[in-house]
Amino acid sequence: MKNEEYIKRIFEGALMGMANIIPGVSGGTMALITGIYDRLIHSINTTIPIDAPMTLIKGDFHKLKKKLQKVDYHFLIPLIIGILIGSLLLARVIEFILYSHPAVTYSFFFGLILAGLGVINKYIENLDIGNVFCGFIGFLFAFLIVGLPTLQTDPSLPLVFIIGIFVIISMILPGISGAFILIFLKQYDYMLHALNDLDIPVIVTFLAGGTVGLFGFSRLLDFLLEKHKSLMMSFLFGLMVGGLRAPGSEVIAIDPPLYEIIIPAMIGAFLVILLEYKYVRSD
Repeated sequence: MKNEEYIKRIFEGALMGMANIIPGVSGGTMALITGIYDRLIHSINTTIPIDAPMTLIKGDFHKLKKKLQKVDYHFLIPLIIGILIGSLLLARVIEFILYSHPAVTYSFFFGLILAGLGVINKYIENLDIGNVFCGFIGFLFAFLIVGLPTLQTDPSLPLVFIIGIFVIISMILPGISGAFILIFLKQYDYMLHALNDLDIPVIVTFLAGGTVGLFGFSRLLDFLLEKHKSLMMSFLFGLMVGGLRAPGSEVIAIDPPLYEIIIPAMIGAFLVILLEYKYVRSD
C-alpha cells in the first residue's frame, strides 16, 4: 500500500473516532460516507481470526499462520491508528466544552441525535406493524433505562466491560454512535474523563469489552442487518428517540436561558443534515 493510501486510511479512521465521541453521528455512518463500510464489515467478519487463540493452544501453528495471513492488515492497522487519534484529540475538546458550558453542549448533543434519526429512517422500509412494534420496544427500553438512578453513579470495572461491548457494537452500526450509548447509560462524562486522564485500568477494561463485543456480536449484527434490516433499524430508531431523555434531562436540570437550548440544538441538527446531504449526493 502506498503512503498516500495509509494517510487516507488514517484520516478515515480519525473521522470514525471523532464521530464516536460525538453523539448523533456514528463511526458506521462515517464508514458509509467514506466508502469503506463494506470492507470494514468484511474485515471484521471474515478476516479477523477469532479462533486464533484456540488454534495456538492446540499447537497448530501452520493453521494459525494461514489464518493470520488472511487478516487485512493494510486496511485495519492504519484505520485503528486513525480511530485512536481522532478519539483522543476530540475527547479533550469535548470534555473542556462539556464542563465549561454543559447546557450548550447537551443541547448541541440533543440536536445531533434528533437529526441523526434521519440516517436510520433511510433504512426503514415502511411503517408496518412489525417496524412500529420494534420501534416502540426500542423507545420504551431506552426511556425506562435512562431513568434508572443506578446508571448515574461511576461504574465498576465489570460494568465498564459491559459498556465496552455495547459501545463497540454501536460503532459498526450506521446511525447510532458510541457516544450516544454512553449518554444513554449516563456514563459519557465518566468515560470521557477516563480517556483524557489515561486511566489505564478503565481504558483496558473498556477495550476488552469492546473486543468481546466485536468478536462475539459482529456476525449476529451482520445477519440481522442482512435479513431483518428494517426491523433492526426500527428498533434503533425507537432507541434513539427514547434516549433523547438523557441529554434532555441534563438540560432541564441546568435550566439555562432558552437561546442556550435552541441555538446549539439547531447547529447540531444542521451539521448532521449537512453531513447526510453530502452522503446522499455522493451515493
